Amino acid sequence: MVDYVSAFTQWGFLMAFLYSLVSSINKADKSLTYLAAIMFSSYFCSDFFPILENVYLDWILFDYITISIILILLNFCLKAPLASYYIIPGLLINSLLTFFIYYDLFVRDNIDEWWLWSVYSLGVNFIDVLMIISLVINTNILKKRQVKKQLNLAIRNNPSNG
Repeated sequence: MVDYVSAFTQWGFLMAFLYSLVSSINKADKSLTYLAAIMFSSYFCSDFFPILENVYLDWILFDYITISIILILLNFCLKAPLASYYIIPGLLINSLLTFFIYYDLFVRDNIDEWWLWSVYSLGVNFIDVLMIISLVINTNILKKRQVKKQLNLAIRNNPSNG
């Protein structure tokens, strides 16, 4: 089952890359395409080129390498696409969840299933899908700014605040 989920995630990042590549043919800004290429490369390499003795440690390492590469490129040569505001926190959350699972399984030697395992399984896969979607649509998915503006406006216009 893990192989199918991993293949689906890699396929999703590949499709996001190909879509952004085709969409950016006549555009000067190729930042989203580079971001999608980095994400696909990271997920592909983390599955096929193990570095450390444990797959969870590999995933954590590749997440931090990917974050570092993205931040370096955003600071020096890329414009930050909206998707990067979902990719970087997504990778941080994924690496944190992966660390907790690694600690539970290999440091504490826990073999009894508990709620963390479900949170990890659902959380990592949900975040991966969210990152793929953010690369494809490159818009503010969660609309955080709009919600915050509306809340501030409602608070200012509330007669009981006077």
